[in-house]
Amino acid sequence: MDDEPLIVEVLGDHFRASYTIDTARNGAEALAAVRQARPDIVFLDITMPGMSGLEVLKEIRTLDPTIAIVMVTANEHVALAAEAIKSGAVSYVPKPFDLRYLDHLVAELVANRSRPGRPR
Repeated sequence: MDDEPLIVEVLGDHFRASYTIDTARNGAEALAAVRQARPDIVFLDITMPGMSGLEVLKEIRTLDPTIAIVMVTANEHVALAAEAIKSGAVSYVPKPFDLRYLDHLVAELVANRSRPGRPR
């Protein structure tokens, strides 16, 4: 989920070829999608309409602590990155991002989730 529709579209189109994806335009939609689908990975922008990404992150953590959450933002403040990681994000990716890096990150997160002894 991202506050910029173009970013949502680019990420969706990029990952749709290899993964089942769902998108959301705001925090409420994201939480509804997480409740329904229980995704393995969530890309979440810190700046969104309504709820902030950090608020959504904390809500997702209470719903399902096994979901890997990657924060994506144009804001490069170290304090926000630290708060996101402290709140349970597995990674923090500043915009503009490199799709090759995101491919590698997603592949690693998927591999970690499928290893024996790892939570779903």
